Amino acid sequence: MESPQVIDYDEKLTARTAPPQGAARKVLLRVHQIIGLVAGAIFVLVGLSGGLLAFREDIDELLNAPLMRVETPAHPAYRSPEELLAAAVAVIPPDAKLEKLTMPRHPGAAAAVSFLAETDDLDSSFYEIFIDPYTAKVRGQRLTLHGDDTFSQPLIRILMAFHWTLLLGVNNAYIVGGLGILILVSVFVGAYLWWTRGGDRRLGLKVKWGASRERVVYDLHRSIGAYMAAILVVMLATGAAMIFKPATRAAVSLFSTIRAEPDYGKSTPTPGNSPIGVGEAIAAADKIFPDGRLLWVSLPSAPSGVYVVGKQSADEPSRSRTFRNVGVDQYSGRVLGVQDRKTFTAGERFLEWLYPLHSGEAFGEFGRPFTLLVGLVPLMLYVTGFMRWRDKRRARRRLS
Repeated sequence: MESPQVIDYDEKLTARTAPPQGAARKVLLRVHQIIGLVAGAIFVLVGLSGGLLAFREDIDELLNAPLMRVETPAHPAYRSPEELLAAAVAVIPPDAKLEKLTMPRHPGAAAAVSFLAETDDLDSSFYEIFIDPYTAKVRGQRLTLHGDDTFSQPLIRILMAFHWTLLLGVNNAYIVGGLGILILVSVFVGAYLWWTRGGDRRLGLKVKWGASRERVVYDLHRSIGAYMAAILVVMLATGAAMIFKPATRAAVSLFSTIRAEPDYGKSTPTPGNSPIGVGEAIAAADKIFPDGRLLWVSLPSAPSGVYVVGKQSADEPSRSRTFRNVGVDQYSGRVLGVQDRKTFTAGERFLEWLYPLHSGEAFGEFGRPFTLLVGLVPLMLYVTGFMRWRDKRRARRRLS
């Protein structure tokens, strides 16, 4: 008659004096659930926007095809950068400040010239003019930003602002960075819980489709997390590292030299000496980097401003930016500064790879659809995790 009481007592004692690992596991599981339910809800949207942004140029061109796409002639040959820039200058306000000439990213795309213009409300507006690179004819222009009004931007840029600031402003980007770190912690906790569960770990990589709905949901959450954990770690870590850039640079500098951002100097006005044209600036840069594709030319907007010519090489991990840039004096054509990725230290090369890894550009055309897939992972994990949490909560209510 006393046996049940003794056994019952022993069970309670065992629960109270369980090994630290068992108590720690319950705490970690709770941490995993709380972070997933709260921060995970926001990161579902961040992940979906990131997946779409892998195709940001294509989406932008599709939405603005009359401006940004051109017919490719039978014998394609680009007009000179001077002609393209002259076409833009002819239609912009006389007091506007030129900013950058961006060459077409593919044969069917237009070249673009960005400029800044002051407005009646004492604010600044930024515009882009699109030029057919084969005919040097202006196709039109669009407003890219008015003051600090985020919603004055084109749709794809609003999506980009949401992805890394939640539309709360640049100064609040750390919120997304902080949430990313929390999700990163949750991923590590989930991986630990999966690894230390015991039994055959291969079962954690499979879904028992013939089981109950609850079991299928659990298997899906566990297997998706196990397969995608490493990829999520890379995406989250690179995103947070870029948002907390000063801290990242400081941390990397503990192991490798990190030089200051390149200084391209200042132009020196010379009496009686007219500014050189953009073609001469490009020719000066070609002597430094004879190979590679002309990606952009930052244009001097002040008497002391310089040309900065970007020549993208085929082996750069990023396809939307370059770290081969040459600063050129706008009067003499003298080279004032050079950024050459071949001279990068190990730490600088690490920083160079952050954005291409995060955006998928490092993996070429395969990287973009893969990044879109990765952008769906937070949604899949959140849905299955929420369903699992709800099922367990309902089960507890039935037992109480």
